[in-house]
Amino acid sequence: AGPGMMSTIEAIFYAAFEASQKKYQRLLESNQISHMNSNNHLIDQNNLIHLLWLFGHQRAATFKAAQNEGAPAPSSDEGKEMQREMRKQKGTWRQLRHKEDERRLREKNGLKEEKKEPTIKEGV
Repeated sequence: AGPGMMSTIEAIFYAAFEASQKKYQRLLESNQISHMNSNNHLIDQNNLIHLLWLFGHQRAATFKAAQNEGAPAPSSDEGKEMQREMRKQKGTWRQLRHKEDERRLREKNGLKEEKKEPTIKEGV
């Protein structure tokens, strides 16, 4: 993420945190839970911290694997450019399929033209 931007992991964390707060607030307002049961809310927030921990381990494993393979780190500019190059393609899958269909049709029509030979009808 660039300056002033947040990473996907942070966005997921904050979205889940806000959802957790709204859920807790609605449960309180509807009297489904009391302030005495606020520990459940804290448990939900702690689970979000565990989520970040899990993402951190996944990121570290990804960096270590890249390092072992001699590849650039996935979040580096060089690594991002490498991923972009891998994803480049000529057209969409559907366009490529239509292009291949067109080639086969032309080939098939070409074979038909070769098979056709002018026939001379002999008079009766």
